[in-house]
Amino acid sequence: MNNGDDWEYSINLPHHPLAVGVARGAQRLMLRAHGLGELSATAELLVSELVTNAHVHAPGPSCLRVKRSGKWLRLSVWDTSGEPPRISTPSAGVAAGAEGGRGLGIVAELADHWGHYPMGLSRAGGKLVWCELNG
Repeated sequence: MNNGDDWEYSINLPHHPLAVGVARGAQRLMLRAHGLGELSATAELLVSELVTNAHVHAPGPSCLRVKRSGKWLRLSVWDTSGEPPRISTPSAGVAAGAEGGRGLGIVAELADHWGHYPMGLSRAGGKLVWCELNG
């Protein structure tokens, strides 16, 4: 369904620690430009977690895609690792006071839907991790 308000942006990100902040800022600008500022704080946290995971767990560049389709906002990050993402919980070995290891748990909690799929059959390889917000 294309209601005329559908749009999509992609940004290629280098394997560099500054890529996370660049991705957050770009996403914030995209949503503000399209009048979706009310989703920005949640989307910014989700983008931060997805891009951070790509940076930490994949050896190469990544790509952020922000797509509006109907009432859904989809945030997706492709990275060069073929390893499926894992949600870490205290029972899975993340210590209660640990500063890392909870990214996908946050994504699962805040997003309306999320998932991933391997890109091994595509020329690019790697995987795509995505989440959606209704708004």
